[in-house]
Amino acid sequence: MSDVLRGLTLGLMLSVAPVVGAQSPASPADGSPRQAQARQQIAALEAAFENAVRQGTQMLNQRLQASNTDNMVMLAGLTRARGFRLDDYGVVFDVEFPSMRRSVVWSMRQLQQANAGGTVHADTEASSSIRPREIYQNEIAGALANAVLDYTGTLVGANEWLTVAARESILDRRFVPGDPNDAAITVVLRIKGSDLQGIRDGSLTRDDVRKRVEVKHY
Repeated sequence: MSDVLRGLTLGLMLSVAPVVGAQSPASPADGSPRQAQARQQIAALEAAFENAVRQGTQMLNQRLQASNTDNMVMLAGLTRARGFRLDDYGVVFDVEFPSMRRSVVWSMRQLQQANAGGTVHADTEASSSIRPREIYQNEIAGALANAVLDYTGTLVGANEWLTVAARESILDRRFVPGDPNDAAITVVLRIKGSDLQGIRDGSLTRDDVRKRVEVKHY
């Protein structure tokens, strides 16, 4: 787990105090049917988030294909999701998604400038109409948010949180980028259990709850 995700998880564990009278599922005893059901729901959400990552990569390819640059982007690395419960907080999922190769992004910038008849400059990406890393980050975040909104289970209580901390795979963990814009993409989403219940009981629309999903990019 990355330093960012490790810090997030540790912070959640240390900072969340018990809530008196919270409407949250009690921690089931080891081996109980309730615990088995909770594990099944976590496993189902893990699969849903992994599928969401695959959808995000497909959307990236479709977006770039419209710009005739789809063959210039290569993704490598794992797609993996692992969930666990934190008492008095809720459920946290650590999601890892494939990395976009930096050399490919640079080649794309060169191609764009060549097609424009210009010279490659250091600030090319800032002025380019095609920003593959930004597109990728937004597609992953959107796909994960949709997976959260599609969840209809009861794993998270009304006063609990469902958190998804997703990070781009690091192919070489010894590599430290000199450019902060070249750092691994990290997206953290969080939603209150009561909002998810609102979708289930019809008191809130999906669009209303989508606006309540907290999304942060690092």
